[in-house]
Amino acid sequence: MSNQLGEALKWGRETLKAAGLEDYNISAELLLRSVLDVTRSQLLLNNNSEIFLADFEKYAKLINRRANHVPLQYLIGWVEFYDIKLQIDNRALIPRPETEILVETVIQKLQGISSPTILDIGTGSGNIAIALAKNIAGAAVTGIDISGGALDLARSNAKLNLVENSSRWIMGDIKDQDFVKSIGKFNCVVSNPPYVSLAEKDKLQPEVIEHEPSVALFGGEDPLIFYRTIVGISSYIITLRGLLAFEVGMGQAGDVAALMKANFKDVDITRDLAGIERVVTGVYAGSG
Repeated sequence: MSNQLGEALKWGRETLKAAGLEDYNISAELLLRSVLDVTRSQLLLNNNSEIFLADFEKYAKLINRRANHVPLQYLIGWVEFYDIKLQIDNRALIPRPETEILVETVIQKLQGISSPTILDIGTGSGNIAIALAKNIAGAAVTGIDISGGALDLARSNAKLNLVENSSRWIMGDIKDQDFVKSIGKFNCVVSNPPYVSLAEKDKLQPEVIEHEPSVALFGGEDPLIFYRTIVGISSYIITLRGLLAFEVGMGQAGDVAALMKANFKDVDITRDLAGIERVVTGVYAGSG
């Protein structure tokens, strides 16, 4: 192989294709751009330029890790989500495009509410809370998680996106009633909880199983456990006429909507771009 950028990129693509990665083109390009710290146009315009040995060695290490199914986002260290850029590593689940539907739905349903308070349960990298803080005027967001590492990442992302003054991050378990009673009530509670059942584990890609935090993925034997828990503590955390918004897995929307109908009105289901029922929302009407 020559020492040109174009040849290095070709080698990266061929290596990842041989490893069976469907996204070999974009992975090879983004990894090379991350090493060189260049834009796509800069890379393409300098296709015939020399790549220094030290840079190629860094690139080769990243390509080999990607070939072993380490997620691309963890290797480049960032991800784009709802027009914001987030740092990402294996302390938190990688934000998915379908979760943008949850954010968009919440923004629409909170229109007309001045400076809402928003609780994000299982915040991970902070992607949902930060996107809402950036796009809803005066919003004050609170992200909770059981992982201190995830919360450290969320704090960094809040600072990166200039919302550190309108956000707070708290470690705690929503199954702990004393903790739940201590966090207050909010105009909106949003959550993308772990909803994959253990029975589905074998169907997931190696990138997910081997590298993303399992605590953020699996709901255990009962994939609806976190939905049941959050609905069950609604009286402690949601103001009257406050909004509850969930992301759900494929085929779960009807069951989650049924859980909410006792204490929520205007229960609604929103589909994602693939037509899958992805978001369930409702307005808290009180207990009893």
